[in-house]
Amino acid sequence: MSGSLQDVARLAGVSKTLVSRMINGQSGVSEKSRLKIQAAMDELHYEPNALARSLVLRSTNTIGVVMDTLCEKYFFNLIDGLEAGAEQIKYNVIFSSGRNQISHKERAVKYFMQGRTDGVIFYGSRVEDEPLIHKLSEGDFPFVVIENTFPALDINNIVVDNTFGSSIAVDHLFRCGCRKIWHVAGDVNHRVSLDRRDGYIIAMQRHGVTVNDRMIIQGDFDVKETYLKMKSLLAEFPRAELPDAFYCGSDNTAYGLMMALEEAGIRVPEDVMVIGFDDDVPPPNRQFKPLTTLAQPLYQMGMSAMEMLLGSIQNPEGKKNRVVFYPELVIRETTR
Repeated sequence: MSGSLQDVARLAGVSKTLVSRMINGQSGVSEKSRLKIQAAMDELHYEPNALARSLVLRSTNTIGVVMDTLCEKYFFNLIDGLEAGAEQIKYNVIFSSGRNQISHKERAVKYFMQGRTDGVIFYGSRVEDEPLIHKLSEGDFPFVVIENTFPALDINNIVVDNTFGSSIAVDHLFRCGCRKIWHVAGDVNHRVSLDRRDGYIIAMQRHGVTVNDRMIIQGDFDVKETYLKMKSLLAEFPRAELPDAFYCGSDNTAYGLMMALEEAGIRVPEDVMVIGFDDDVPPPNRQFKPLTTLAQPLYQMGMSAMEMLLGSIQNPEGKKNRVVFYPELVIRETTR
C-alpha cells in the first residue's frame, strides 16, 4: 500500500508544500531536498495523483484523438503513427470513435476540451464536419485537423494532395496506352472524394480529354454498395462502349468495381485496367488481383500531427501550420 503526500513529507523531513513543488516540477527545491523526497517516494511506493497534478499545472499531458471509426484496418498505420508521436513527446493519447456520426464527434470533442486533454487531433474528411471545425477555430483550444482541408481557416492542418494523386494515376494509365478513362467516385459526403474527382477532371483536361457526365460514375467507399451500382451499370452498357480503364476514388471502390467486372466476364487488366486510392487491404474471403493504387503516408502523418499539436500547446499564439503529404503510386497487376 502506498503512502500519502503527508507520509512522504514526514519521512523526508520536509514540508508538504516542498513535496508538492517537486512533484509538479516547480522551482524552489534544492538538489538535497529533491533526493530526500525521491527516496521517500520510492520507499513508500508513492504515486502522485495525476488529476490533482493537472489541476495545479493546468496540464494533463494527454491528447485526445477523434476519428470516424477505429475499427478499420486501413487506419491502423495512422493510429500507430499517432501513438509513436505521443510517446516521442511524452504524452498520453486517448482515442474516440465518432462512429461516422457528427453528434458522437461533437460529444467527444466537448469531453476532451473539459480539462481532460491539452489538445485534440481530429481525423476525417466528412463534409458535415465543417461546422464543428469552424467552431473549434473560433476558440483557443489547441487542435489539428488531419485529412479534411479548410483553406479559408487559420488552423493546424495535415493533408494529402489528392489532386496530385489523381494526376499521377491518370498519367500512369496514359503511359499504359489507355485513352478512354472513366472515374468511379467515392462517397460524395467526404471531401477527399470530391478532391480526387476534381483532380481526375483536371488531369484528363491536361491530356486533352474533355470529361462528360457519363465518364464519372458515382460509387461509394463501401465495397458492396459500389459492386451493386457497377453491376447494374455494366448490365446496361454494350461491351464496346465501356472504357479501357477505371480510376477509382478508393481501393474499396475499386474492389467493388472488380467484383462487378468479374461477374460480367470483363478481365482485369486484359480488357480494362483499374487503379484505386489508399493502398487498403482487400476484403476477406475473396481473391483479388493485386491492385495498382496510391499509398498515403499515414504513419508519417500521425507523427507530424502530434509534433504540430505540441507546438500549438506550447505556444497557443504561434503561427498555425499546414503540412501537405503526397501519395505514392504503387504499381501492381491491375495495370499493365
